[in-house]
Amino acid sequence: MKAGVLATLVTLAACGAEDASRSGTSENAATAGAAPAASASESHSGTGTVKSISGSDVTIAHEEIKSIGWPAMEMTFTAADPALANGIKPGDRVSFAFTKGDGATTLTSISKQ
Repeated sequence: MKAGVLATLVTLAACGAEDASRSGTSENAATAGAAPAASASESHSGTGTVKSISGSDVTIAHEEIKSIGWPAMEMTFTAADPALANGIKPGDRVSFAFTKGDGATTLTSISKQ
């Protein structure tokens, strides 16, 4: 009897593993139904007024950024390339894009409005 039950369990386990390999997934009870992991970085855009530029740091008083749930505030972004801020000066109204990931906000583009 024990051998029959054991054989049935082994067969069921093998079928489940085979089904998972066919579907390209390998969920288990801990991951079933879990939300997908967030991407390493998310892209967002906003508008605001440049307050200061120092090396690769650009401080912008930006309007609300709905895509990330941020209210209007002043914050400093680190430019992916310091040349992004060429031609931009404090007081300029700008549109900008940035990525947020791994605890950093990286400015990826900026242009005068």
